[in-house]
Amino acid sequence: MFKTCRFCTLFLILFFVLTASAFSSEDFSAWSKRMPITFSGYPAEKETLINFPALIILEETDAGVGFSYDDFLSPPYGDLRFAGSDGVTPLDFEVESWNLNGKSFIWVKIPELTKDTKIYALWKKAGVGNPPCTSDGSVWSEDFAGVWHMNQIDALDSTANELHSDAYGFVSITDGMIGAAEEFDGNTAYLNVASSSLLEPDAVTFSMWIKATGVGSHSDNVILLSKGRDPGAASYGYWYNQITGLITARFGTAGTLSSQTVVPLDEWIYVVGTFGSDRRCYYRDGVLAASATTTKLIEYDIGDRDLHIGDWGYSIYTRRFKGVIDEVRISSVARSADWILACWENQGFNSDFVDYGFPEIQDLPYITNARGAGEVAHTDAYLNGLLISTGISETAVSVYWGDTDGGDNPDDWQNTNTWSAPQLPGDFSHYISGLLQDTYYYYRYMAENDAGSTWATETSAFLTSEVWFEKLSDASFLDSITGEVKVHRVRADAKPLDIYYSIGGTAVPGVDYLELPGIITIPPGHADATISIEPLPAYPMPKTKNVELKLIGCIKRNPSTIVTKIIGEDLHMWQKSMQITFPGYTSELALTNFPALVVFEESSLMSGFSYDDFLSPPYDDLRFVDGTGTTLAFEVESWDLNGKSYVWVKIPKLTHTTKIYAFWGKADVEAPASSTDGSVWSEDFIAVWHMNQTNAFDSTANQLHAESFGSVVVTDGIVGGADDFDGSTAYLNIPNNSLIEPPMITISAWIKATGPGSHSGDAMIFSKDRDSPVISSYSFSYNHSKSLISVSFKGVGSIPDETLVPLNEWIYVVATFKPGKMCYYRDGELVKSTAPSGPIIYYDTGDCDLHIGDWGYPNYARRFNGVLDEVRISSIARSRDWIWACWKNQGENESFNKYGEVALQAPQGTVYVFW
Repeated sequence: MFKTCRFCTLFLILFFVLTASAFSSEDFSAWSKRMPITFSGYPAEKETLINFPALIILEETDAGVGFSYDDFLSPPYGDLRFAGSDGVTPLDFEVESWNLNGKSFIWVKIPELTKDTKIYALWKKAGVGNPPCTSDGSVWSEDFAGVWHMNQIDALDSTANELHSDAYGFVSITDGMIGAAEEFDGNTAYLNVASSSLLEPDAVTFSMWIKATGVGSHSDNVILLSKGRDPGAASYGYWYNQITGLITARFGTAGTLSSQTVVPLDEWIYVVGTFGSDRRCYYRDGVLAASATTTKLIEYDIGDRDLHIGDWGYSIYTRRFKGVIDEVRISSVARSADWILACWENQGFNSDFVDYGFPEIQDLPYITNARGAGEVAHTDAYLNGLLISTGISETAVSVYWGDTDGGDNPDDWQNTNTWSAPQLPGDFSHYISGLLQDTYYYYRYMAENDAGSTWATETSAFLTSEVWFEKLSDASFLDSITGEVKVHRVRADAKPLDIYYSIGGTAVPGVDYLELPGIITIPPGHADATISIEPLPAYPMPKTKNVELKLIGCIKRNPSTIVTKIIGEDLHMWQKSMQITFPGYTSELALTNFPALVVFEESSLMSGFSYDDFLSPPYDDLRFVDGTGTTLAFEVESWDLNGKSYVWVKIPKLTHTTKIYAFWGKADVEAPASSTDGSVWSEDFIAVWHMNQTNAFDSTANQLHAESFGSVVVTDGIVGGADDFDGSTAYLNIPNNSLIEPPMITISAWIKATGPGSHSGDAMIFSKDRDSPVISSYSFSYNHSKSLISVSFKGVGSIPDETLVPLNEWIYVVATFKPGKMCYYRDGELVKSTAPSGPIIYYDTGDCDLHIGDWGYPNYARRFNGVLDEVRISSIARSRDWIWACWKNQGENESFNKYGEVALQAPQGTVYVFW
């Protein structure tokens, strides 16, 4: 209820005059349906928010009397209304989007928002139209200067100020945080709002939802929002630095604020800047990230005074944002911290902030038969009902029953019981006895008030004879096999029978399997019906779980409880196992999701291991788990029945005490999806080429596969096979892709030089882009005459390796770059760390492809003569510990990994704990 005690009588009178809309004379009692809405997600200790625009999301539901778009009698939504807690006072609202097949998004102006606020949505009234508030900006009267929902190409302003935008370049509509949003291509796209004094208030709040998806038109700062533009300045707005991943809120000459939390790609964040008389603040995701005292005013008298979204309006020197923007707002006040938190929670976590009650018939009561009869025996039963709402007046409740169905005519029923008015919403139950065995009985609840009577939507039936389960089959996670349980009655009958059951077990409905309704109908003419348990896709592969079903409200014959399994991979069923540890990793810092190399071979180093023990050949029964039994993603790089097999396993947390377990020896199973879907390489890997095919394949999900040219052949590598380049014709090419142009980077490779290449100077081991003169965005080069390697980053600098490269010997080289630091490592050790000469890597070269073994200039070849293995690119600067662990794990696997003895698993049916 509204806390009107806060205000004086005069204010209340003025308040209701101001908030009453043109449709205040409508009699809402003529609307058939309504739904109570509360805001329990708004903390009780927070301030009361005045005229707060709350997001309400409507979608079809069977709860209560149901919400269906078909119930709107003045389509599409002419009969939609919102009212205060009294059900009478109209509230202003605006429909942002209306989707008959999904969610509809509506903004409702709440006069006073507290945890106790209650409003009603109303609908189902023929012959009415949209009230003026839906289009005249009434929702946005509380100090809003502009509100752009970003759901049109030329984004419209929803306030009465009508500060609409013009779109330029490739702006498109996509899914947003709230309905639709605008996507900016990072090259040509931006919005422009013409200069207006309304956008130049003394105090200001500017907010937006953003999702960065890539690199924009400038290598460092791109612009999310810019009010005005002078060289390097704006009156207010947001700068997004793609190198550091940080956002800065700008307040013109009054200063800037930023958060040190990096912006993740492809994730929504909510940013708000406020400027008041003495303080400026920057909020991220509803929380204050930075603030400072303010002594200066925002300066608006600059050369360009337009408002720009996705750029800063300087066509010669663009800073266009690549990503999606939703719900841009500018207000002429500094919004409070409570207001900002409420916006973030209401828009970003609507179901946690807003409670949507059961839709109800407004004037009439609403009642159901609950979940049918309970505790049914051969001669007695309980008739259960649920009064959901009482309507607008005191309500009486009745239940009717008999051995025939009387429908909705009281005179056609044999028996009745009434609870006199007034009754409150809640559960009802009536005990009956003297029933005949093996007989069908029917009952139906009815509720009545001054407006009339309503019956439960249908009659419920029960049978005074036995019902039981029969288990037909278990389900399986492995192959998405559906499990089945049959429900039986004594004999087929011309009448249908509803059977209720409870659901339990270790499997989680909606997570491990499709949710079950808890009721099944045996159809007319049948003696049974089948319950299907459909497993949902799961990764990692779960252990076997179960679903327990119990009959309720009936006469039970055994089995009345049934347990069916959803079979996962219970690895005690596998015949062989082996513990693997990593004592060679000596750092105290754990490595997260580290791809560890595991090498199998039939040798004295791996006692008891035999390829003959794999029962789903060649290796479909291979599995890995960690110490908790959680399955681990893995990829088989190569499998050699006569030698070594190389497998990459993603270790969630690698320390010197980490233990994992390999399993094999299980017939008729298939390799898990992780062995082919790139799951091993999820931890910031852009591309991983194992170099064991002539056209080297990328093992990540990005599938940046290479194409070979000239004489590339597969030979022995440091990890299985590797690509041998002849130094004359051979190289690999990967077409340009924005994924291989990250602002931060790690590049690594194993190399073995075997002779001079096609050029007397530098040969290119690895080159992203190529310009003339010899400039690549990033590269490793090898000078055969000097036997030296160098790494370079365009615009950042280079690091030469002063240690000679021996011919015909493997070395491991790694280079990293992040803002302020670039490093070069060789064989796991840091060779040099230096401050870069520039802030960013430049990718704007003539040839943008990635080249391995050359630099892509056919008239001036610099082809490498040697062997390359395990070439990788990551989108972060890897740590020293990570790089050392890669070198040691790959180059000296036997001293990094420790392989335990192969163990024979315990016989089936025995519980055997080995970790």
